[in-house]
Amino acid sequence: MKVLTSKYATRAVTTSVVAGLLTAGLTAGLANQASAAELPAGGSRVAVLDASGNLHVKAGTLGADWEMNVATGVGKVEVAGDRIGVLGADGVLWVKEGGLKASWDNQGGGVKDFRLAGNRIGIVRTDGTAAVKDGGLDAGWAEQTYDVRELELTPTRIGVLGNDGSVSVKEGLLNAGWVPQGSGVRDLELSGDRIGILRTDGTAAVKESNLWGDWVEQTGGVTDLELSGSRVGVVLTNGLATVKEGNLHADWVPQVGEVRDIEISGDRIGVVLTNGTATVKEGTLWADWVPQTGGVQQLRLATAGPGSTSGHVTINDITAIYGSVYATDTVAAGLPSLNQVMAEKGITTPTRKAAFVATLKHESGFRYNAGEAGSTHKYRGRGFIQLTADYNYQAAGTSLGHDFLNNPSDAASLAWSAKIAGWYWTVARNINASADAYDMGGVGRAIGYSPALDPTESNSRCTSYKRALAHFNGGSLPVAESSIKCNR
Repeated sequence: MKVLTSKYATRAVTTSVVAGLLTAGLTAGLANQASAAELPAGGSRVAVLDASGNLHVKAGTLGADWEMNVATGVGKVEVAGDRIGVLGADGVLWVKEGGLKASWDNQGGGVKDFRLAGNRIGIVRTDGTAAVKDGGLDAGWAEQTYDVRELELTPTRIGVLGNDGSVSVKEGLLNAGWVPQGSGVRDLELSGDRIGILRTDGTAAVKESNLWGDWVEQTGGVTDLELSGSRVGVVLTNGLATVKEGNLHADWVPQVGEVRDIEISGDRIGVVLTNGTATVKEGTLWADWVPQTGGVQQLRLATAGPGSTSGHVTINDITAIYGSVYATDTVAAGLPSLNQVMAEKGITTPTRKAAFVATLKHESGFRYNAGEAGSTHKYRGRGFIQLTADYNYQAAGTSLGHDFLNNPSDAASLAWSAKIAGWYWTVARNINASADAYDMGGVGRAIGYSPALDPTESNSRCTSYKRALAHFNGGSLPVAESSIKCNR
């Protein structure tokens, strides 16, 4: 696999080329879809492609009726948030967004594989080149690389598996640099801040956090690997599907045998059995299976981010965004007071919640009792927001009516940590304004961390913000990624 040089990075597929690649078969079947009311972005969906190339999609509960049926030579299907994409046997890609009966949009021809994630659409063409677009369905393509076998997407990451078995991943803008991840790979998975690989020898490994992290070996004898949030799922050579949840060292929980393929999205797990039956469960790893249909060639799931519509931030939100959470009991204990303060201070829109959550991830790891590592200073960083320096302790005390100067440890108490975070965010500073402008650099300036200690900190915080923003916005960024300001 080779990476394109920058002068090719903006080559677009022209309208004339697209038109020349269109054929009549899939066009006729898709053009007659009627328009209907849209589902909420990120609503739960199940899509199956049967052995005859017919597509069936349902929305809502697992027992719901199939609402959309496309009987016209579909070769592949993907669902993500409120988008559905189908690739015809003729190599033409169609995508719709909104309701199940929304109109289809022609994305071009010469495509052999594709992925959807948030506002992004990624394709691998029949000539092995890969391109990604970010934004509306009419956005232009940004060329990525060539000699590609597989492409994977998240709202903030792009991964490619080359024909030579090598993997590279980039993070942030579409023209960001590639970071090599290894070789000898036959399948690649991305979810949140996790990267998963299935090697040619059947071993599976996953890393989390940044692109330079260490691999954590998962298991051997794997035929299929799937990642979603804090869940890792595999199908073993004996046909057993098994899933783990939480940290990468968690125990496996066997699911069902005689499995050909596994899919995971949010709190749903779906499998296609060797007899062609698709069945799905939702909730815990021990939930009951709900059979969907038979004769299935491909199964795809899309779910809303857990807890994202309640107005509150939950443990499920944090794990869905960042893959895992440490000191879970401490984090859970602090969330009620944190949610109360967020409601009181107007930290309730997707961008405000995302900026707040991303900041707390880096300041305290969401722990109300966090203290500044390695410091013995009396007024060292404490609490959710890492309140620091005597003048801030005094100002917080004056505003909140508590003597933090003489009781500095109270800044890291359950009673005061969230209140201090809310005070600093909206009284000491007006950070909601920066969040409203999608200015994570402005948020960083207001928080006051030192970029000199880590020059990559601004980009790291911005990446955390984008992940949270896509999550709280129902699975996609509300603005073009280029509109988000990252630098302090």
